[in-house]
Amino acid sequence: MKIVLIRHAEVDIDKNSFAYAYELKKWLDIYNSAEIKRDFISKTEISNIFESSDKIFCSSLKRSCDSVALYGKNPDEKSELFNEVGLPYANLGLVKLPLVLWAVIFRVMWIFGYKNNGESLQKAKIRAKKGADKLISSCDKDGTVTLLGHGLINILIGKELLKQGWKSQEKMRSANWAYGVFELIISSK
Repeated sequence: MKIVLIRHAEVDIDKNSFAYAYELKKWLDIYNSAEIKRDFISKTEISNIFESSDKIFCSSLKRSCDSVALYGKNPDEKSELFNEVGLPYANLGLVKLPLVLWAVIFRVMWIFGYKNNGESLQKAKIRAKKGADKLISSCDKDGTVTLLGHGLINILIGKELLKQGWKSQEKMRSANWAYGVFELIISSK
């Protein structure tokens, strides 16, 4: 049994502009509806993963669905369960900073419990467990299930798979098109 977690393609959006913290919501909405970059990273590698998959899942977010379509595939299931963990933000207008810096600041604050306008770490972990359980239940004995998801939710799902006895050769990464392979070896004793 094998589960592959892949992060979506890079989103084609200006990440270098400056904004106030309260403008992060608008930027997140734009990010969630933006097109993806149509370049292929590891085209053969990712294509082989899709070809060997018995079932393909993706989140309900555009960038995830578009990434699957980039390889000429249709997901077997789209689910909000696999959407990225909502980024918190504050309704502050004190200083303009690069949007990417705001995202880093609020994600670090999120790790320490800040969740204003976002999803708490505790709720994200619960959702990741549900996502891992769904992927596991979709695996046949010798089958492969692939999720085209997002950086942080994939990492949380990967941690949950490890907790449940699945093995991975590499640490889950969050770069675009990065993927992790998780296997459950069932002994024949």
